[in-house]
Amino acid sequence: MSTILDMMEAIPFFEPFSGQEKRLMAERGHCFELFKDGEVIIQEGDTRDSALFILLSGSAFVRKDDHPEHIIAYLETGSIIGEAAFLVGGRRRMASVVADGLVNVFKLDREALAEFDCPFQLKLTQQLVVIIVERLEKMNEALAELMG
Repeated sequence: MSTILDMMEAIPFFEPFSGQEKRLMAERGHCFELFKDGEVIIQEGDTRDSALFILLSGSAFVRKDDHPEHIIAYLETGSIIGEAAFLVGGRRRMASVVADGLVNVFKLDREALAEFDCPFQLKLTQQLVVIIVERLEKMNEALAELMG
């Protein structure tokens, strides 16, 4: 468990959580998964899996399945993926995420989230809202730059 806690300590997403909250997350072994090189973490189009993933170690890439040779983004340790489907259950996954080497993730689905108390759930939701707003800001900046 100390290795998992050490990985969590290095990820900015977990900073607002207390030591006790991080220990509770680390104790929930079903929230951690290991993906091998080339394994799909998130499958484009999937509506059944609405889990949130946080890359604790390793890297991955994002692609659209109709153009698998075109990489949309590279994800490093600390990246958050699947937040839209997690927040709005039943939402279709917009792209596939594939492990690029060995990847250790923290996986949280709605069932696992229900095991935590309301203050924890609120803190997690607030963290996801911050991430989504930051991504929207970056997208707006990129769009403004493209439009000149």
